[in-house]
Amino acid sequence: PHPQSEAAPSTRRPAPSAAPVPSKAVASAAAIHLAPPKGFPMSTLIVYCHPYEQSFCHAMLDALRERYDREGTPYQIIDLHADGFDPVLSRDELAVYGEGAALDPLVTRYQELIAGSDRLVFIFPIWWNDMPAMLKGWLDKVLLQGFSWEPTGAGLKGTLTYITSAEVYTASSNPTEFLREQTGDAIQRMFIEGTLWQLGISRGTWENFGSMDVSTEEERAAFLRRLAGKDE
Repeated sequence: PHPQSEAAPSTRRPAPSAAPVPSKAVASAAAIHLAPPKGFPMSTLIVYCHPYEQSFCHAMLDALRERYDREGTPYQIIDLHADGFDPVLSRDELAVYGEGAALDPLVTRYQELIAGSDRLVFIFPIWWNDMPAMLKGWLDKVLLQGFSWEPTGAGLKGTLTYITSAEVYTASSNPTEFLREQTGDAIQRMFIEGTLWQLGISRGTWENFGSMDVSTEEERAAFLRRLAGKDE
């Protein structure tokens, strides 16, 4: 489960979604619209998490961008590593966590991008049977109370109901069947049917390119062609 095991030709890099801006100001999540105004132009938001430009995950990103450009689908990209996002919740951030507040300006920017979207697309590698820590930290820091959920006393109530669907694209050294049957099926059961469902996103799909280490160039190319919509 290492970046080197996912190498594949890919040279294009998405522009960072936002640049870190030093700030100590507290931004309230309540200031972000829980749903865009009626008639607001919606788009797809890609959340991309991989540090290596030559990875197969980056090739998947390029394939989706090619498809969206060809189809005229509006989209935005969050590139967590290019943005220099810090996934660790600090002591100061935890002190205001219960208020649904954010100290990191990137968090506020990411919330704005989510609020302007009606579809989420996640692209990341499977490392040790689950998502990378960077993406887990993004979920922890961005999906705050008042922005994406409200407490009810009997579990949280998700408020991202305007997100009509979520698509998850991953790559792994292990076969997909092994991930589903032997290691807990973390992406489908915990992320899609657990976390995203709790947030109010009722529709989610997962597509994994497994057995990366023993895959052939032809198999990788066929997967990318299909992702780019060239086989339809």
